[in-house]
Amino acid sequence: MRSIYKRLAGNALAKNKIVYVPYILSAVMMITISYVIFAITCDRVIAGISGGESLQMMMVFGIFVMYNISFFFLLSVSRFVIKQRKKELGLYSVLGMQKKHIIRVQFLENLAVYLISTAAGTIIGIVLTKIMQLCILKLYHAEADFGWDIEILPIVVNSLAFGAFFFVFFLVNAIGILRTNTLDYMKEQARGEKKPKSNWILAIAGVLLLSAGYYLSFRSQTAVEAFSFFFYAVTLVILGTLALFTAGSITLLNMLKHHKNYYYKTSHFISVSGMLYRMRRNAVTLATICIFATMVLVTLSSVVTLYATVRNLVNSQYPVDFNISYDKESPVKEKSERFEKLLAGAERVGMSVDQIMQYRDYNAFARIDDGVVLTYPNYYAVNTVEVFIMTLDTYNEATGTDVTLAPDEVGVYVLRGKEPAKEIAFQSVDANYKPKEEKSTSFKVVSLSKKPRISYGSSINLSDGIHFFVLPSEEALEAVKPYINEQVIKNGDSRDMILVNTSSDRTTQLNYYEELNKNQEAYGFWFADSRIDIMEEITGLYGGLFFLGIFLSVAFLTITILNMYFSQLLQGYEDSRRFSIMRKVGLTRKEIRKSINSQIVVVFLLPLVVAVIHTMASFPMVNRMLQLFGGCDSKLFIMVLGACIVVFAVVYTVAYFFTRRTYLKLVSGMNL
Repeated sequence: MRSIYKRLAGNALAKNKIVYVPYILSAVMMITISYVIFAITCDRVIAGISGGESLQMMMVFGIFVMYNISFFFLLSVSRFVIKQRKKELGLYSVLGMQKKHIIRVQFLENLAVYLISTAAGTIIGIVLTKIMQLCILKLYHAEADFGWDIEILPIVVNSLAFGAFFFVFFLVNAIGILRTNTLDYMKEQARGEKKPKSNWILAIAGVLLLSAGYYLSFRSQTAVEAFSFFFYAVTLVILGTLALFTAGSITLLNMLKHHKNYYYKTSHFISVSGMLYRMRRNAVTLATICIFATMVLVTLSSVVTLYATVRNLVNSQYPVDFNISYDKESPVKEKSERFEKLLAGAERVGMSVDQIMQYRDYNAFARIDDGVVLTYPNYYAVNTVEVFIMTLDTYNEATGTDVTLAPDEVGVYVLRGKEPAKEIAFQSVDANYKPKEEKSTSFKVVSLSKKPRISYGSSINLSDGIHFFVLPSEEALEAVKPYINEQVIKNGDSRDMILVNTSSDRTTQLNYYEELNKNQEAYGFWFADSRIDIMEEITGLYGGLFFLGIFLSVAFLTITILNMYFSQLLQGYEDSRRFSIMRKVGLTRKEIRKSINSQIVVVFLLPLVVAVIHTMASFPMVNRMLQLFGGCDSKLFIMVLGACIVVFAVVYTVAYFFTRRTYLKLVSGMNL
């Protein structure tokens, strides 16, 4: 008896390969990508390189994203497969099989798909993981590891996760069989379709939802605002897209149908009527294609832009090679002794020192309103900027300039954000973050043209701007100190910074950094960082984002193409019957062929065009969000975005013509 079930399951897979092969390929792709991401997070070689842990932390997030995407996508594919096999399942009932027998066959089919997909996905994943490991090591200037260590944990967890997914798919299909009369499956194709009706409420709601999502994108004026509104904007656009495709398209076509002068022409009559039923059946699939196409474009363009600007970003935020911080507890107090020790250490590792300087500044977060710099101790919020307050001597030494300021002037360099008023004063906040009553005397603002060469950055910056304030003298700084937040003053007073610049190579700089950290007590500093080391750490973070973005883009693109394929498959099954009827009522092959081409082209272009519109509308918000990562060149982002749209359009078109072959094969009985 068991052999009968196995034969039935095997025959079902073989005879329905037109749906099962894409289903298996879909599962293989999802399993492969999930495995590679998981394996990278467990790779000991990658963990051992500088920046590797940051990359692995980003990839951990990708595991959960991929599992969610894989579950819902494969569930929809599974439902599609069972839908196409309803007639066959109904035939099993006619032949006397009970529901429990049909469910058993379904279980064996599901098990076969799972085993084939998991085996193929894991093997491909192991190979790709090694390739990715070598690429990452090359990217991070680490020595290549040609050993082949296979981690067991990713294989086991990935197999169990997808095993659970496929078991859920089986349960969903089994419940569907138990709750329906399988004999009715034989009658489904004979049932007529209901006339698509306009839904003005849903169509208008779709327009409003989409408009609201676009509005949030354009109204977000700062990086923090953009980040805060992003989730809401994405949700609104997804809901609006679904509403417009499902209700808006049918409402528009019904409007054309009621336009008699337009509708009662042979070509228009066939096209509009065909599109009405086509959109009714495929609206959700087309909306899904559109949404995932948008995800591909936004994700890919963002991570490529970020990764392309990482070196410029680090050089901008960390313009000096070494930043060494001393606090009040340091045993080495004198500036000359600090310099002497640091220069001696550089000589020991063979590093040249081109510049060495000591400075002190006050670093705070502030809100700049109505000519007042309101300083906070450490506070991230909308409309706050990061400020650095220093003396003119420090500024001139850090820029190599000879700027002069009058006693009542303050120099201002705005790296990012809005220019302050013509006159500004300083003010602090109390313990409840409420402005104190006292303000400093006002200073006339003088714009400075050169950025100080001091380190100021971080891998993620949550402020809406960066401002440098330069006071004319130590006396002016002392006069302003009572109006700067006490915690900021305490931190600034307790810390001196020494900057060291060198023309030595990367290896020598890393040797010096290692020398400093190994002998921290002897040098007497509190903290030291190296631009080369930070470059590798930030490259690890952005590299993680880049690789994760590439993987997710591949996943989104796969889902997009497979949705196109299944859409064409569904249309082919249904149109083969519909066009056969049209031939019998007297329409010529030319008229039918013209109708097919017009409808297919519209269905093909619609998701692509709407996805491009969505992507362009998201540009202001995404561009501002990239500022959280230290700022990215908007022109570069536009160029990358344009290139991604062109490349995606080409891939999308190729995929369309490939999937269209399946459609034409199904309707080929018409000899169109």
